[in-house]
Amino acid sequence: MLRDDHRAQAFAERELGALLDHDARSHGALLTLLRTYLVSGGSKARTAELTGLSRPTLYSRLETIERILGVSLDTPESRTSLDDALMIMDG
Repeated sequence: MLRDDHRAQAFAERELGALLDHDARSHGALLTLLRTYLVSGGSKARTAELTGLSRPTLYSRLETIERILGVSLDTPESRTSLDDALMIMDG
C-alpha cells in the first residue's frame, strides 16, 4: 500500500536514492549489504557472518554507505529510517 503513496516513495528515494545511484554506476551491492546490516539489527559481527566479509572489509563498506547517504549507521534513528525506506521500496 505504501508503494502507491507518492509521499512514501519520495521518502524512500530521498533516503536511499544516492545509494541506488552508486550501485547502478558501480555495479555494486551496497544496498544489499545495507539490507543485511539492518536485518541483523545493526550487528556488524552478524552482518560479517551472513555476508562472508572480513570485518575490515565490512567496516570499510559500511563507512562508504554512511558517506554516500550522509548518515551514521550507529544511530537507531538512521537505521529505522533506512529500514522504513527499504520496506517502502520492497512494497
